Amino acid sequence: MIKKMTFFILFLPTLTMASYYQTLPKGVKNFTYRYIQTGEISGSFSSAGNFKGYNVNATINADSLKGINSAVDTYLNSLSSDDYKNFSFGSFEGSASSKVSAQVLAGGYGLTDKLTVYTYIPFYNAVVDLRVERTQKGRNTINTDVISLENLPDVDVRLLQSLFVNYYHYQPLGKWEAGNFGDTELGFMYQIYQWPRAGLLLTSGVVAPTGRVDNPDIIQDIAFGDGQWDGFLEFGGGFSFNDYVGIDNWLRYTHQFPFSTELRLPDSKVFPVTKNKGMTRIKLGNKFSENLQSTFTLTDAWSTTLLYTLETQSAASYESSSVLANQILSADTQRTSHSARFGVSFSTLNLYKQKLFKFPIQLTVSAQTYFAGKNIPKYTLADLELKIYF
Repeated sequence: MIKKMTFFILFLPTLTMASYYQTLPKGVKNFTYRYIQTGEISGSFSSAGNFKGYNVNATINADSLKGINSAVDTYLNSLSSDDYKNFSFGSFEGSASSKVSAQVLAGGYGLTDKLTVYTYIPFYNAVVDLRVERTQKGRNTINTDVISLENLPDVDVRLLQSLFVNYYHYQPLGKWEAGNFGDTELGFMYQIYQWPRAGLLLTSGVVAPTGRVDNPDIIQDIAFGDGQWDGFLEFGGGFSFNDYVGIDNWLRYTHQFPFSTELRLPDSKVFPVTKNKGMTRIKLGNKFSENLQSTFTLTDAWSTTLLYTLETQSAASYESSSVLANQILSADTQRTSHSARFGVSFSTLNLYKQKLFKFPIQLTVSAQTYFAGKNIPKYTLADLELKIYF
């Protein structure tokens, strides 16, 4: 089946004036707009670190065909109990791919020269395309000499839809689209200390569950939020070797608080599609990320950055009425990701200070790729970011 995916833009707008450790001056405001577009997402890194595509596998049995056609019902009712039990219309496999875009609005305000408060919220648009084909004929098939299937010109797809919609009570398979908000971050940045060419910064805040969460009745949907409150603490600093080369490093720890929601409760790890539902208490794993960034200043206006990020997330725990479902849901929830991001920036900050430009703005174009990991989607993205200071 498709591995459910929660999509987050991991590198959201920074609100500082230049280096990582710099905060907004007192009374200065910042507005940031960012547009992000992923490439096609067709699979993920497994728990062993290998790439595998998103897919749905299903076998059509007699129960799943009930009600799709009166002639089919008549045929199935004529079978002996053993033939009915052993009946199979065959196996099907569906492959899925998706694309996601996001628009992010962020704002910051300098309460003092060392303390900045900020917030941001993303809005996502996603399209998932699920394509299904028959991979194996069944042991027993419907005798078309006895039963007319003229009203089922696309019998394979109709039968598969019957399995998921009528028997398991999911919404129809196929193309899915949605646009909605992601989770909102609110926080503050405090500059601990600044030297002539270095500084230290502390950031802390919360992530509010404002994003669209997973719908347990849609196989192919993507969640834009994970449904619970987070608290985070980030610490880092930077150092400039000269006027042209600088390096920043920061660490972030995120604690995800438990919450309860209704989920499907699978009874098979091989085929976790199920009719069973129940309230479940979920504690998603806590996250830790390390970021290392180098900055190369080319001119007063142009610079480039190269950022590497390692993020880990511990295993999640599930508590429901089914011990087996808890084990299946918590399996392979420990995550690791490695990503690299390259960006080119044009800034008028120095030109503004020299009174050569009227408005202090910064425009950045970048590309990012998730090139390795475990239990995470594999994808690349491109983004355009505009910062305005006033």
